[in-house]
Amino acid sequence: MQVSVETLSALERRVTVRVPAETVATEIQSRLQTLSRKVKVHGFRPGKVPLKVIKQLYGQQAWLETAGELMENSLRQALTQENLNPLSQPNIEPKPLAEGQDFEYSATFEVAPQVDPTGFETIQVVRPVAEVTAQDVDDMIENLRWQQAVWSTVERPAGQKDRVRLDFEGKIDGQEFPGSKGENAEFILDGKTLFRDFEERLLGLNAGAEAEFDFTLPDSYPNKDLAGKIAHFQIRLHSVEEATLPEVDDAFAEKFDIREGGLAALRESLLDNMKRNLRESIKAIIKRQVTQGLFQANRVPLSRALVAVEIENLASQLQFPNELSNEQKQQLKAQMFGAQAYQRVALGLLMSELVKREGIQVDEQRVREILEAQAAAYQEPEAVIRAYEQDPQMMENARALALEDQIVDWLLERAQVTEKASTFAEIMNPQRPVIPGVPELSAPDEQDAAVQPDPEPAPHE
Repeated sequence: MQVSVETLSALERRVTVRVPAETVATEIQSRLQTLSRKVKVHGFRPGKVPLKVIKQLYGQQAWLETAGELMENSLRQALTQENLNPLSQPNIEPKPLAEGQDFEYSATFEVAPQVDPTGFETIQVVRPVAEVTAQDVDDMIENLRWQQAVWSTVERPAGQKDRVRLDFEGKIDGQEFPGSKGENAEFILDGKTLFRDFEERLLGLNAGAEAEFDFTLPDSYPNKDLAGKIAHFQIRLHSVEEATLPEVDDAFAEKFDIREGGLAALRESLLDNMKRNLRESIKAIIKRQVTQGLFQANRVPLSRALVAVEIENLASQLQFPNELSNEQKQQLKAQMFGAQAYQRVALGLLMSELVKREGIQVDEQRVREILEAQAAAYQEPEAVIRAYEQDPQMMENARALALEDQIVDWLLERAQVTEKASTFAEIMNPQRPVIPGVPELSAPDEQDAAVQPDPEPAPHE
């Protein structure tokens, strides 16, 4: 068997395999002989059918079966021999075969990229420094009050802190756009939920009022292709409601499973939870910066196959309209998740290589800390941890997270780190106003949105 390998691109290979004619003939002959003992042919006793007759009747079948088996076995041997590991299903192209000639075919496929992580000293990290203050706890209690609000209809114009129910329809250049239409949608006019310019058009309106206005979609609009464009909205206001908030006392605390200690115990519990959430959020912010820096410092040529698989993973929960064709669905998936998928795959390869190169082993204490952090929200955390420890999938996930944290720490030691004073609110509650009808997208992390590489990058020169 002769094997040759062509490099078509940084990640694409073509393997050509030639099987000697003698091997082909032997395999076909063996298959025909086997058939002669099994098949029944009119006029001949079982097992006594001449090989010539068998060849006339089953020669084509024998050839096809032999070719398939030879390709499977010889390709496996060739890939092992050449130390190749296809990431995609090989595209096999057999050449025409004439009797007495070698059997030749080619297989084209993509291979995993070789990565060499570098540039660690170029990674820049701004570490937020913040504490949970008494005012932060007060603000949290106020949020809890609003969660317990009782709403009642009022016969007056809509004002700040009111809740409105409305129908709306928006168009750009006379055309509807995704999320531009809704019925009986409810919003609180709190200066945070809606974009301020849109909210101001609702203030002062009474139930039953209709209005039309132009609204410029902001730069932060989820669909970047529509950001900055002018949409014409029509609305109809159905109702205006005002909130009655509960008093902040021991009875209020009981609404949140505080059985003893009343309001003071509630504040203490909130403080503990807020401190834990702040630590986790700061950790996540740092991690995003570190991984983003690693990604920017390393240009990784990627296989289309790897990126395509990750796109499917990211889009697995999406529901598409039935009228869309499969091709349209694939295009939409690529538009929505292509850049994110590319970055996730690239980071996975880079971090895996760091693990191997630096010999980083999972720290079981880190695993325990992760389980404790996840169980802390439950009333009996130790029981939850024991349940986690009996769940193989949960433990696998925890170890993966621990290893990832260890890689981030390793990178952080080599990065350029500065500190920045911040607040609990800035870290925990970045304001993202919405537009009626536009749902919160399952958007990529900040690190994913920051860079939009070509999903099919060119290889290194």
